[in-house]
Amino acid sequence: MWPNIPEDVIDYVRMIVRQASEETTERLSNQPNSRETALDDTLVNAVARFAAPTRLSSDTIVTIDVHNIGGLRQWGRWELADIAFLVHVSTSGKPVVQKIGLLQSKRLYPENLDVDADDPVAFGYGLNGLIDPPETATPTFRRTTYKFSEQSVYGAIDPHDEQLGRIGEFQKQFGESVFYLLYHPPELPFERTLPAVTYHSVRLPPLGPRVVRSAAVGNVLDNPSRPKRSPSFREIQLSATSDNWRLETWTADFLLRCKVGRQYTKEDQELITQLIERRTGPIGAAIRINVALSD
Repeated sequence: MWPNIPEDVIDYVRMIVRQASEETTERLSNQPNSRETALDDTLVNAVARFAAPTRLSSDTIVTIDVHNIGGLRQWGRWELADIAFLVHVSTSGKPVVQKIGLLQSKRLYPENLDVDADDPVAFGYGLNGLIDPPETATPTFRRTTYKFSEQSVYGAIDPHDEQLGRIGEFQKQFGESVFYLLYHPPELPFERTLPAVTYHSVRLPPLGPRVVRSAAVGNVLDNPSRPKRSPSFREIQLSATSDNWRLETWTADFLLRCKVGRQYTKEDQELITQLIERRTGPIGAAIRINVALSD
């Protein structure tokens, strides 16, 4: 049975993830063509700032461990998820329960579909690309306006990709544990012109990162009456209905309260090891929330 998590723990985790969501949205607002992996790194690194063990008023100690492989995923095809959130609850140093929720991240594309793509060749050059960049990397300073609306699409969700099928196969084996993390600007419609003349600060954005069930994406793509193309913001909103959460709500109010995700035990250890512990596994980063309850 899942234990009662004190309210100050819920509030603390919600605050951490809310701030990370704001930083990620701020990056997208100021760099509207940011690649998805850069947004993942921003989110994970923002959470990592709170890694120190913290004792709350309930005498519960919360520690957050972050493991981020980051750019390694550019070497191969990763088809399951990008970020894993794990919750470990213990009492008197002994584990009580643990669970996992997996997030496959996708970003909303501007209307001109101009988003930096991962480049495995450039990745192989490492820092040499900064020391001696090719001529094609020289900034042009061409004025470009990035516009987002409800008709904008999640350009990296490919209706011909096998990703949704693989997620479905995994969930048949492990239960519903994979969700889509969708990165957005702070609100829609949204517009940003580069080169910029001001920096756009973000606090409590009405939109920002959202989490939906993978079925919400699958139902749009499997609709035989719609063209085979990437889904739009509007389509996903209509498909997700009420299962459309702010990232901090999904983490604190649903995952920590055992309303989403999958509890796991020693019997699941081999699968968890394949997902999280191996550097060749299909997850780019893991965030573990350790909750040590008072005696």
